[in-house]
Amino acid sequence: MIAYVARELGTGRTLSAHEDVQLPSYSTIKVLLAAAFWRLVADGELDEAQPYRFEPGSCVGGSGVLRGLRHTAELSLADIMHLSLVVSDNDATNVIAEVVGLGRVNELAEELGLEQTRMQRLMMDQEAVAAGRDNYTSAGDLALLLEKLCLGKALEPLVGERVLASLELQEHLDGIARYLPPEACYAGKCGDDSPVSRYAHDCALVHAGDRRSVLVVMTRDSGGFETVARTGAALYAALGDDAE
Repeated sequence: MIAYVARELGTGRTLSAHEDVQLPSYSTIKVLLAAAFWRLVADGELDEAQPYRFEPGSCVGGSGVLRGLRHTAELSLADIMHLSLVVSDNDATNVIAEVVGLGRVNELAEELGLEQTRMQRLMMDQEAVAAGRDNYTSAGDLALLLEKLCLGKALEPLVGERVLASLELQEHLDGIARYLPPEACYAGKCGDDSPVSRYAHDCALVHAGDRRSVLVVMTRDSGGFETVARTGAALYAALGDDAE
């Protein structure tokens, strides 16, 4: 199955399929977590410069760079949040999730109208998954979240600015970014269930000149990131053709 949403923000023109199908989110849930973190900073409830001492022995595995540290490291919460997005660091994600609280993340999802989205576990928590507590979202919800981050109406401007600033520096470019035209700038977040490789997702804001597009592709048993990449490129091209 391939679920997708492609939307031109300037015109509202939209292409979609299976956009309301709820799927395990994997690392795409980190975008909502980042929005919840920066909302708390914007409201004065968190200090982005607050130091956090990370102990290498607490690593949970999976993607990221903190797991490679040999000694205790002190980083600001903002820098830890950045690592969660730009290199999809699972240890950084868990630090932020514990600081913010899953309840606050889900409250924000409800406020924004993300009906299929819930964060119910930390990264790499297989016991929670086995107990039925997984993280979920849909292509429609991810598209709506990115739109709200970009347009800055439902969320404070600082929230969108900080989340998108990290997504623009994304280092995992296996998905939608792979086959975009050279002039297109990608700011997005992939997620997958590697090494099982049943699911592969990507959600992104893509801009080129005055054109801004939201692209979300979520797949299940459909060829992994190669399918995500080709579908994303085809959707972006189709939106451009429609605009001409």
